[in-house]
Amino acid sequence: MLKQTIYAALGITLLCVWGLTQTPAPAAGEPATFDERLGEDDGAALAILFGANLRGNLEMCDCNHPRGGLARRVGYVEAFRKKFAETPVIQLEAGHFLYDSTGYADYTMLQNAQVAQAYSRWPVDVINLGRYDLIWARKMLAREGLAERMAALPMLKNLIAANGVFEPTVAAPPAFVVKEVTGPRIKGKKKRIRIGFVGLAEPIKPGGGMFDATVTNIFEAGRKAVIQARKLCDVLVIVAHSEFDAALRLARENPEADLVIVGDAETVFNMQRIGKTTVVCAAPGNTQEGDLRLYLAPDGSFSFKFRSTDLDALVPADPSAAAYTETARQEFNKLRNR
Repeated sequence: MLKQTIYAALGITLLCVWGLTQTPAPAAGEPATFDERLGEDDGAALAILFGANLRGNLEMCDCNHPRGGLARRVGYVEAFRKKFAETPVIQLEAGHFLYDSTGYADYTMLQNAQVAQAYSRWPVDVINLGRYDLIWARKMLAREGLAERMAALPMLKNLIAANGVFEPTVAAPPAFVVKEVTGPRIKGKKKRIRIGFVGLAEPIKPGGGMFDATVTNIFEAGRKAVIQARKLCDVLVIVAHSEFDAALRLARENPEADLVIVGDAETVFNMQRIGKTTVVCAAPGNTQEGDLRLYLAPDGSFSFKFRSTDLDALVPADPSAAAYTETARQEFNKLRNR
């Protein structure tokens, strides 16, 4: 097992590998198949596959180069697992996966219910609540009737929110979660590695001397959660649905963190190193899949490789998820046009 005392002194090597395709047909030198895009099996001990900013939309983006969508995201994960059978996967949602449900409009609640059902049918292991996700979560995590909702939507058990504000009548999700991962490439005495995830959401900026009452201070809450989580894990990840500058500050103020995943950077910046902490971004609009692979050395140290890959036509769409998306579209249109 990796020892926490080792990690304070470790240097982390991050290789940034971009898998971006900007045209339907690959140009010279670009992968011609999705299998080629995934690359060769180079011994990764585990992978964190992540996305963000679904915003209640299970479809592909409405743009000149359609990308994203539930079916391709599920297809990416399935193809990854098939090709890299010895690399266990943690699926992560970095935030704003739901539509803004302020006022709980019928059509909004339907969209969000469809996403929640999808995240339960094709499980996402760790789900960070963005600022707008918290509005829906307050309703779904109300203590009255919670057991029934948990049974119907298992994804509710995977939520994290270190700085969300919840009333006493609501069962607040944990500030962080620790996932124990085993696999054929995870050696050591206990043959496991513990990955901690701290979930944070940046507030909106209403201006005029007003403040966002949906969340508490992201930096104070983050610091408190990091100190607690660090004692319980071997690798510590801050998942912040925030802009890039706020994420960099979180990295500076929390040197105990090994990794910060930024959910709302609005672009895929090149990786950054703040001391020993690595910062990577989720793509805007759920158009790409974040693919972070962790490698273990014999001495217990670890390194990362990162790529952000277009969820385009090269990615195999899962047929069941595609059918689910079509049914969800019909249900939504029926409600909208009634």
